Amino acid sequence: MHEMSIVEALMEQIMKMAEEGKWEAVTRVRLKVGVMRQIVPDILEFCFEVASKGTIMEGAILDIEEVPLSIKCDECGYEWDDKEFLGLCPKCNSIDVNVLNGMELELTNLEVEIRNAEACGR
Repeated sequence: MHEMSIVEALMEQIMKMAEEGKWEAVTRVRLKVGVMRQIVPDILEFCFEVASKGTIMEGAILDIEEVPLSIKCDECGYEWDDKEFLGLCPKCNSIDVNVLNGMELELTNLEVEIRNAEACGR
């Protein structure tokens, strides 16, 4: 289950930001996850819930935006979204193809509570 290692890396990154920003709590975490990452959203949410217990992320909402697959042939310009034709253009049979979307794994947004106004320079 690679979802737990992804959650652990995500939480490590967020904890560093929390220390620097003097956050009291993280209430929402938004991720973009491409379908080619082979991440099961329910398992990712479960791992996040388990791993966040006792941290400033406990109880935070994990929003996952699934990014569909999009592939483009550099030879003929055709675009498609079928995993079956990942390495070969279904129109011209070229192997010169690139994945445009579907490989993402991005932390896109956090909602946090800050200890006090002075902590963030206000």
